[in-house]
Amino acid sequence: MSLADPASPSPSSRSARGNSQWMRAPVVAAITVLLVLILMKGRVLWSEWVRLNVEWNRARASAPIGYYNVQPHLSYASQPSNWYHHEGNDTLLWSGWKAGVGHQWFRVARGEVDRDRITRVFARDVIRAIERPIVEVDGGIIWDRIPDEAPVVSLAHEDVHTVYPLLLLEKVLVVNDLVGRQPFLVAYSPYAPSGHAVTIYDPVLDGERVVMGVSGYFVDREPMLYDRATESFWLPDDAGLKAISGRNKGARLRRLEWPVAVSWGAWRGRNSKGRLIAGADRSADKHPL
Repeated sequence: MSLADPASPSPSSRSARGNSQWMRAPVVAAITVLLVLILMKGRVLWSEWVRLNVEWNRARASAPIGYYNVQPHLSYASQPSNWYHHEGNDTLLWSGWKAGVGHQWFRVARGEVDRDRITRVFARDVIRAIERPIVEVDGGIIWDRIPDEAPVVSLAHEDVHTVYPLLLLEKVLVVNDLVGRQPFLVAYSPYAPSGHAVTIYDPVLDGERVVMGVSGYFVDREPMLYDRATESFWLPDDAGLKAISGRNKGARLRRLEWPVAVSWGAWRGRNSKGRLIAGADRSADKHPL
């Protein structure tokens, strides 16, 4: 009578192992299917989460902040066909319509403004520069509404740090600011290359402050400004802001800096006592329209 080899599995153990492997296969398959479904659903959920965050950020960026008095001063007057024409040695450029008076005109010497370089035309002060800023310091209604990611540019003068939201600058193009007794001119150019959209100038000429408005003309895609006192036209060049017409022709305002945009949250974190330009005081504005 021979003894069975103890190293060889018995028929019963081989049968049990086969049954175990046969039962394990559907479990593994089910787990595999479940993992595939989780992976697929996970990708969908992640995509939805990314899309939700994009929409949330868009909603925050487009939410009304309520900057004071930065909306355009709309004019419903039709631009005349002779919006640019010559009279003797002068060139007249349409500047808008005034009730009870009629069409208004800028007057420059012939040849000072080239019609072929003008890319956009609308009445002056439709886009309203800020002459008297409304300011919030260390909190306020507007201060608390600006989302952290909103881009801003800043100016440091002595111990005062001033911030200008880009959304506000896009609506007014010009801020005539006064920090203590020092005037500053902050100008926004919507078509300028990155890093040069906002320029800060020293607006003092021959000891007098120059206050700027928006003419309604773009020349070579740059907004052409005019000074309130003489109605001279001004355009940026490599050295600063240059008067191209009028009594101030040839004069130049010195460029101080091209400020770099940062987020409101980052600026506020470093300047909790800073000065925010929150809008415009229009109580004393005089418009030709």
